[in-house]
Amino acid sequence: MTTKTPQKTGILVHGCNLHAYQWKTIAWGKPPMEMGRVTKGIFVALYESADVLAFGTGASEKNGKLEADATVQLMWERFDGIAEFDVFKRYFPQITDQDYRNKVRKKIESILEIENQSQNTVDEVKKVGEIFNRYGVERVILVSSPTHLPRCLRDACVAFEQNVDLAHFRHWLSAVPSDTNYMGKSASDVAVFEPPHRPDRPMFNINEFLKRVDDIPGKDRLVFLRSFDELLQDFDV
Repeated sequence: MTTKTPQKTGILVHGCNLHAYQWKTIAWGKPPMEMGRVTKGIFVALYESADVLAFGTGASEKNGKLEADATVQLMWERFDGIAEFDVFKRYFPQITDQDYRNKVRKKIESILEIENQSQNTVDEVKKVGEIFNRYGVERVILVSSPTHLPRCLRDACVAFEQNVDLAHFRHWLSAVPSDTNYMGKSASDVAVFEPPHRPDRPMFNINEFLKRVDDIPGKDRLVFLRSFDELLQDFDV
């Protein structure tokens, strides 16, 4: 038998639109129980002894800062607050000690990477994948909200399928949800439509239909959705 060397691990904390309602809560969380994307990313990075902790971005900007830059700024401003979360206390009992938190901060600083060029999730994964390649990462862990993470995982699969240089990440790709969602929403609000495959069900490809709806521009989309809602009412749904 051969001895396996430890896999190098990269954590991607997905960006969140800076204009989302209660963005800071989504990103940081609500101690002691609800960990946001940032705090869950820090926790997973420590627990998995990650080699890279990357913060991704998107198209939003606020006060001259892009998503990833604003998120990292929030992380440093509130860093000592990780000690307020129960899960840190459970797995890292020393977290209440300031000297220990200082060591944790230096560790995070040493593995931190910021990606602030992408405009969408697929592009975000591709660009962070390029960063991971530079570090020799083999295992990728995605971190985001339960209301966002299913699409992140799908988009990561798409990104790794489209780029031969990133294809190896498909072998060790996983996802860890934070405890915070878009405000007022939960995982149960996420609709997942698989491509039709069961012979006992109509083979209408709703995925293509939804893609076409998504291509309707601006105000026209709202007009369509109102008309579609009226149609659904005709079917008592």
